[in-house]
Amino acid sequence: MSISKREQDALDRWKPGHKWYNHFVAAVVIRLSKLLMTTLNSLDIEGLEKFEALQHRQGRGLLTFSNHVSLFDDPILPPNFGLPRYEEIRWAATDAINFFGSPFMAWFFTSGKGVPIVRGAGLDQPGFHFLLDRLREGQWVHIFPEGGRTRHPLALMTRPFKSGIGRMMAETQPIALPYYHYGMHEILPIGSKLPRRGKAVRIVFGDPIDCDERYLQGIARQAEGAELSGPALWEALAARTYDALRHLELAVHPSARE
Repeated sequence: MSISKREQDALDRWKPGHKWYNHFVAAVVIRLSKLLMTTLNSLDIEGLEKFEALQHRQGRGLLTFSNHVSLFDDPILPPNFGLPRYEEIRWAATDAINFFGSPFMAWFFTSGKGVPIVRGAGLDQPGFHFLLDRLREGQWVHIFPEGGRTRHPLALMTRPFKSGIGRMMAETQPIALPYYHYGMHEILPIGSKLPRRGKAVRIVFGDPIDCDERYLQGIARQAEGAELSGPALWEALAARTYDALRHLELAVHPSARE
């Protein structure tokens, strides 16, 4: 893994582990997020029952994934539909520089179960393996499989998903759940430092994907000529999850069909 000194410094600031203040920091973020989304702005959630039905997964990991339009899609959105107990809060893949670039930011986002990921450094990095382990333990992990925020003027998805989501699915066999959100690009546009008020945001959950052995084998056998494995299988799974989220985008986004 080839990374810069600045990126290595960001990784070095990440010190995961249970601390007494984690619950307090998370509780403050949850309350502020709900204030922002339900008082200063409005939030409509469709299909929440699909998420709630997965809270009893019999030890299976939960992998949620969504589009990415603003710097704080997470942690602002999940507290408005997630469970309040600290042990049940999602782990989130976060950009190492943006969220761990200073000691205070690293302390804050580590407390909020953020995990630093260095863009372009591949899948064999500490943060990615940490998330794999959490899924194997049956915990909840959220990722943005586009690998960064969209720059499309209408906040549409414009690039294929990174293969990391496929590797997570193949190696941990979680239940994967897509959700698409629209409106965060108006609350916190790219380049803005403070959120706006009086905007409307909509979240729509898609159907869960049970990434069990049968599902994985079905994807692997769809290739012509040979059965997929390793990185080729990860890419195929990533493409399948892109299609699932794109289906939601077409249903939710007013400009997606134009």
